Amino acid sequence: MKFLSKLLDMIGLVDNNIRRVNHAGIPAVELYDAIERVVDGIEPKMRYFPGYKKILKNSVATSLAYISNLVDTIPGPLIINSKTFTTDPQVKSYFSTVDNIQTIFSNSMELREFFVAADNSKQDEAYALLCMEETEKTVLGMELSDGIIQREVLQTALSFSDHKILSPATNEDDVRKGIKQCIFDGLITHALQQILEIKQQIHDLDIQRSKLNSRLKKRQSQGGGLSSLLASATDTKLSGDIEQQISETEKKRQALPASWNAPRYFLEVIKNTLEQPENFLRTKEKSFNITKMGIVCNDSTSQTVNTIHFNEIIIANVLERVVTIVRYPRSEILPKESFNLK
Repeated sequence: MKFLSKLLDMIGLVDNNIRRVNHAGIPAVELYDAIERVVDGIEPKMRYFPGYKKILKNSVATSLAYISNLVDTIPGPLIINSKTFTTDPQVKSYFSTVDNIQTIFSNSMELREFFVAADNSKQDEAYALLCMEETEKTVLGMELSDGIIQREVLQTALSFSDHKILSPATNEDDVRKGIKQCIFDGLITHALQQILEIKQQIHDLDIQRSKLNSRLKKRQSQGGGLSSLLASATDTKLSGDIEQQISETEKKRQALPASWNAPRYFLEVIKNTLEQPENFLRTKEKSFNITKMGIVCNDSTSQTVNTIHFNEIIIANVLERVVTIVRYPRSEILPKESFNLK
């Protein structure tokens, strides 16, 4: 949170202790549209709760500012075509061959739909977001050291796979806007998942409490006549165990909202999630010295290497993808018949 607080201080979104939003940074229309998008995406009934906009305003502004800053750090635009594959080490590191480039871009339905749209008929190229998975794999190879070729040397090979072409547009700014919207929608989904998990916990605890109460009543109803004389210490302990389970279940249930307080409780959960977008999404910069074969070398190597830099987005501490803005020409898109596309 220290980084985010400094960021908010710099862009003027924090004012004293109440974190008052400076709307000069985020247009009011954009801010309130985003609030309504949150409510629509999670629970439209939250609109019945008085002051929901005020509750969500600062946290939504925090998320928008964080996402905007993050997306603005994504590098690009990187020109990708058959020529730059041979002239730009960055492009060559991302793809194995020129055919590989054509296959990936030509097989992107989003990109094909962009080029066939009537509004884009005069567009010679498209801007888009390129996402890839980066892999560092240990391999055995050869290495030249002091004029001697050494064999079966442990090396690290850098490669990129699972390429995706997303959010194509006519210019770089529109691509970045599309990415920001997509990330914000992802953050809304993240908040929704938390709400659903809480609702499931409430449901499970209510069922568990009901079952335990039924079991306890049944045990207690078996206390008359001969049954009372035959009761054992085990039976007494069992009733005590059920009562203990009921008590523990009740404590867990009391920590969660009652039905009448659920809207307010869920608003607070959403607010807390949106106030800390860095817990959902962050970026990491990486840099490597690599040979033409994609082998990673240290700074002291005598081999001919190229240094490449790229950004990696980390989502929910689970998904990691290299991201960059790219430009790709219409002229290099292969005919759709090559892919049996409809």
